[in-house]
Amino acid sequence: MVNDRGAVLVVYNPAKVNERKLRESVATHAPRGTRVEWAATTPYDDGHAQAAAARPGIGTVVVAGGDGTVRAVAAALAGSGVRLAVVPAGTGNLLARNLGMDLDLDASVRRAFAGRERPVDFCPVTLHRPDGTNERSGFTVMAGLGIDTGMIEHTDERLKKRIGPLAYGQGILRSLARGRNVKVTYTVDGERVGETRLHTLILGNCGQLLNEFPLFPAARPDDGLFDLVAMAPRGPFGWIDIGNRLVAAAVRAALGRPRPEESPRRVVPRRAGVLEYAQGTRATVQLAAPHIFELDGDPVGEVTAVEVEIRPGALRVMGE
Repeated sequence: MVNDRGAVLVVYNPAKVNERKLRESVATHAPRGTRVEWAATTPYDDGHAQAAAARPGIGTVVVAGGDGTVRAVAAALAGSGVRLAVVPAGTGNLLARNLGMDLDLDASVRRAFAGRERPVDFCPVTLHRPDGTNERSGFTVMAGLGIDTGMIEHTDERLKKRIGPLAYGQGILRSLARGRNVKVTYTVDGERVGETRLHTLILGNCGQLLNEFPLFPAARPDDGLFDLVAMAPRGPFGWIDIGNRLVAAAVRAALGRPRPEESPRRVVPRRAGVLEYAQGTRATVQLAAPHIFELDGDPVGEVTAVEVEIRPGALRVMGE
């Protein structure tokens, strides 16, 4: 019971969550005697400061909001030993979907108080900006540039509110037309991949993209490794090839038969072909020109370089 594990802090995004229903659900499921504190995010604070400034005695932080709020709170709690409970209330809800969580508000609150802990890895990131400054951040699910950032950049927010993840379709199509316009050099665990031109580079702590499509069939949120995929299609037929390979990988994963390069072991790519996978614990990405980068579905501005590592089991997430 949570009242044996310390007090509870609820960090919620009032733009995403019905506060009245959330409070009613917490009152219903919190064990008698549990001290519950509340903190709302603001346009100037995405939840990181509220979680980081939690008073002594807080044993669980319940985060209710979209992927950006969940990411901010997770970054504040990584390595702290404080439990993280997710009440998904966004469009993607990437972490909740990847962990197989029920997305219903009441079920999510009940899980926060009666679920079981599971360790989840966290990926700290250093973003190098065009002005020479550096910024520390991190992600729980995926990060990258290319199709991911193009999809987000070209998606109509009003349409997204009406039809949810289906709204990303237009953004994806517009992103595909950009070609191999990202010139990069990247390393995985110190092994360098030669300078090359890509369309997309994505790093993942979890395997599923929107609508539960398994971009990384072998990825596990608690295996101590991140996965990386580089896409360098040459024209429409290159995208057809990539699409076929991704669908085939998804089918093999469903049947329990991953290909060697998609199996859970470290694979450092020899070159950037049409579709190259890798796994590791540390990566660096150097860009020839600034590009917009995204973390867990949120664009975080232009970068000239990125450093990614992984902290195994840094999060204690309440699961089903």
